[in-house]
Amino acid sequence: MKYLGVDWGMNKIGLAYSGGEIASSWCVLNVQKNTLGKITAKLKAIVEREKFDVIVLGKPEGKMGKVVENAKMHLEKAGMVVFLADETLATQEAQKLAIKMGIGKKKRRQDDAQSAAIILQRYLDEKSE
Repeated sequence: MKYLGVDWGMNKIGLAYSGGEIASSWCVLNVQKNTLGKITAKLKAIVEREKFDVIVLGKPEGKMGKVVENAKMHLEKAGMVVFLADETLATQEAQKLAIKMGIGKKKRRQDDAQSAAIILQRYLDEKSE
């Protein structure tokens, strides 16, 4: 199975992928001025082009949590298989990892993809237990 991990943010969406047991960071989508419909259409196109079987959305608390739940509904209506996964502290974990690896501040701004990989890896680990 192919998995797409998603770290949904206000301005950027981090993406990660996995073909089985290990998640890898992939890319970041800038979504500042896009509507939920446009963003989910972009994700649907990526899923179809790359032939992902499952989408794992990181679910934050508060207002963004509701946005992610709405995105899940949009994607499911489009025929996608979607699961929500806790994203608690994934961004902080990604930042700490980047610092440990000696990645500069400018490149650390792209840590959304690494956060998506952490969220996806948590899902894969939980699923395999």
